Amino acid sequence: MRPMPLAHPHRFVRHQTLLPHLELRLANGSRDCYQTHTHEEYAFGTVDAGEALFRHGRGEETLSPLRAGMTVMMEPGLAHSCNPSEAQAWSYRMLYVDASWLHRSFLPLGGETGALPLSQHASDSREVYAALSLICEALAAPCPPDPLELNEQLLNFVADHALQARAPEASPTPLAAGASASDDAALQAVRQRIETQMSQALSLEELAQLGGWSEFQLLRRFKHAFGLTPHAYQIDLRLNRAKRLLKQGLPLSEVALELGFSDQSHFQRHFKKRHATTPGNYQSRD
Repeated sequence: MRPMPLAHPHRFVRHQTLLPHLELRLANGSRDCYQTHTHEEYAFGTVDAGEALFRHGRGEETLSPLRAGMTVMMEPGLAHSCNPSEAQAWSYRMLYVDASWLHRSFLPLGGETGALPLSQHASDSREVYAALSLICEALAAPCPPDPLELNEQLLNFVADHALQARAPEASPTPLAAGASASDDAALQAVRQRIETQMSQALSLEELAQLGGWSEFQLLRRFKHAFGLTPHAYQIDLRLNRAKRLLKQGLPLSEVALELGFSDQSHFQRHFKKRHATTPGNYQSRD
């Protein structure tokens, strides 16, 4: 009997409708090697097991040894190769982000787009690895990710861990007492949209357009004004409504469905994070 072939070590995850600007590559126990090449997208990767050698750069080449727990970051057009040490198996996740989407997200609407300078190409920070891992795990999960939540996580990751310097336009204007009336009105419009559509899947891009901002500007302005990001505010509204429904005795599955959670476990996870108890325990009476 011929041995069964091993499963292919590479898998690709795409959500063409919800998140068309993202693609995730999952490599598990791969021994494949690459010639020097480039990508059209920004690429952010985690090394999950094994070791590899990361060659990159224009002109003089840089060699960066990689090991489990490290991350790599690449701008579009960066010539590179990333191959396992001595043909040993390694595992990694690589997130590809459409360049035009990322440029638009960090620059004002209608403004000039351009490459975003990255702070580094390889990092051994556990904090950076953990932050990128959360994004990759959400994309690879069996249930489709919430686009608003995942885009917020991604933009915050890029802003906090990947960018070398933010363009002046990308820096949020403090919403203090001197904030313009138009900014305040736009933020109120965003908040009202979230409140009236709290059970629906919302687009960060559409919310940002209400104020004429980039997605990143909206994140920082909204949080400065209301203490929560748009997605966190939406989840908070849902959970406050959930408490009222639970006290009325509605089944957990019905509450989760009515409030727009992907499933009951999604509902329970968010509820416990904010209220330190499960919905079922909250609903029960002595």
